[in-house]
Parts: sequence; C-alpha cells; structure tokens
Amino acid sequence: MAKLTGGQVVAQVLKQYGVEYVTGIPGHGIWSLTDAFLEKGSEIPFIQVYHEQSATHLADGYYRVSGKPMAAVASIGAGAANTVLGLATAYSDSTSLLCITGGPPTHMRGRGLLQELERHTDNGFPQVTDAVSKRSWVATRVEELPFIMHRAFSTMLTGRPGPAHIEVPMDVQAEAADVSLHDLTRRLPVGLQQPDPLAIDKAVDVLRDSRRPVIVVGGGAITSDSADEVLALAEAWQIPVVTTWNGKGAFPEDHALFAGSVGQTGTIVGNAVASRADVVISIGCRFTDWSSSSYAQGVTFSIPPAKLIHIDIDPHEIGKNYPAEVGIVADAKPTVAAIVASLPRSSADRSEYLAELEQLKAE
Repeated sequence: MAKLTGGQVVAQVLKQYGVEYVTGIPGHGIWSLTDAFLEKGSEIPFIQVYHEQSATHLADGYYRVSGKPMAAVASIGAGAANTVLGLATAYSDSTSLLCITGGPPTHMRGRGLLQELERHTDNGFPQVTDAVSKRSWVATRVEELPFIMHRAFSTMLTGRPGPAHIEVPMDVQAEAADVSLHDLTRRLPVGLQQPDPLAIDKAVDVLRDSRRPVIVVGGGAITSDSADEVLALAEAWQIPVVTTWNGKGAFPEDHALFAGSVGQTGTIVGNAVASRADVVISIGCRFTDWSSSSYAQGVTFSIPPAKLIHIDIDPHEIGKNYPAEVGIVADAKPTVAAIVASLPRSSADRSEYLAELEQLKAE
C-alpha cells in the first residue's frame, strides 16, 4: 500500500492501465488531478483543448482509430457540462473513452458551489451523464478510487464499447489515504464472446435457402475487427454487401460485391439491393432510422418478409427494430468465421442476381 491523494490515484492508474494521452482543460475544480500528471510514475502527455466538448470528441476519435481508450478531464460546473455532447456521440456510436470531471467538495454539496446543479437534487451533474455513458461513478473517498477505476475500465473494454464517467470531488482529489492500486489484467475477462453453435446452425440453414441474400455491415464490424471474415463470407457465397455510415471501411468499396450504403442518405443501388433481399445478414448494425429510412417498408429493408440474421454483441439490439429469424449475441469476428466454416460449398446460381447488381450500378 502507498499513501496517495485521490489525484495521484487516478493519474497512476491511468498510467498503469496504458492510457497514452489525456486531454481537457485544467481548471480550479480539477487542478489536484492534473498536477498529478506531472509527477514521477504518472507522467502522461496532456493535450489542452479550447473547449471541453473537443476533449471528449478527441478521445472518441482516438478510440476509433487506435482501439484504445483515452481520458478526457474537465473542471466542475460549465466545464463538466461541456463534455456531454462528446459523451453522447461516443455512447450512440459505441466508442470507449473515460471522462473524469471534478465536483464540489463533499461537505459543500447542495450549496450551489461553482455552478453546482442542485435545485432538484444535490450535485445533479452525474445524473446528466447517466443518459450518455455506460456507467457513471461519484467517488466519495480516496479509498474507493482504485475500485472505481478498474470497474470503469472493465465497463469500457468489455461487451459493447462505450464511454464511462467518474466524478472526483475537489476534496477527494486533494486528500490522501493508504491505498493499493488494482492490476487491470486480473480484473478483465479473457477472450471473445463466442456464438451459440445452435444459433450458427440455424443461421446456416436460413442462408442456405436464400436466393437474394445481402450482408449489412455496421460499426460493430469495425469494432470487432471482422473485415476479413465479412469478406470471406461475401466471397464464399457471392453475397452483395451494403454498409451503414458507421460500417464504412469494413468492406472494400472497389469490390465487385459492394453495393453501396443504405438508409435515407444511402445510395440508390444499396437501398435497392437491400430492399429486395430475401435474407438480411446484419453484422454489428443497430438499424437506426437513419440507416433504415425511418423503417418505411420496402425503401431500405423489407423485414418481414425478408428473414433477418442479426449478429450483435448487445442483446438489447436483437429484435429491437426488426424481428429476427436468428438472433446471435456474440462478438462478430468469431460469429462470422463460424458461419463461413459451417456453410457448405455454395451451389446457388447467383449469376442473375449479380448481373442485376451490375446493371443497377451502371444505371
């Protein structure tokens, strides 16, 4: 155990957990934490922005590119409130970042200190973040910070990605206590979530009987790094592929099987192919109104009568907007690989279907 301040706990844990950058604006409500980034053992480059919203957007973009979480910090009051739009973007698009904000000293809650939101409940800002984060914590003692930190990282890095928020009050940042920092490698599960073999068999049966299948690639395909598996599935059974906005990049757009993007701002070809499909294989797509043309039947999708094979890491998404013939809750990478491995050699004649695709492209 070591005697550390709350700010030192946060900074040292971020360093130990492999966080490479911190971004934000140092202010009076977060100084005891930002000072700790200058101390030996917790030196992390601090990227200062002009607005706290930019900090959360920067951390969001960093995760999309690197697959690693970045920390964004802000002071209390208006500074903390400015992070909300960036958190909401990351939450909607399922990207991970850690937002750490200051808070009023615990013994001064409810006094309206430093723009505290206290008319409905004392220190109301954490309730704002509940709607735009996977989980939000308020540390009330230095001793609980190591526990909160490893749980925040577990929340961000397991299952469906998303942002986490921790409020560290000003007095908790400055006070010291004897604490032990937790080893993150012993606090996370190992491996990817595998699909149920029975679900794979059912998906293969549905796909084997299809005549006009289409693969819909969403952002989850990129998060799960399953581009190679998607390509293998498309080529094995000569299935056209369409993408949502978040799925762009998961399939080569110069490939003969690429049909375009779907939705109200999608392509004519993409929407035509998807709407005429008899089987839709969704990989990491949550079917927003944007990608589904506000669910107008036959515009982007015709589910039903088209049968949906829905693959997603989050059970919340299965059957939410469209009924699924087969709902598979698992990581997309091993799931698509298992489908490819289980599919028999294709005997379907797709020449007419693919000729139609080429004609649509030409038109």
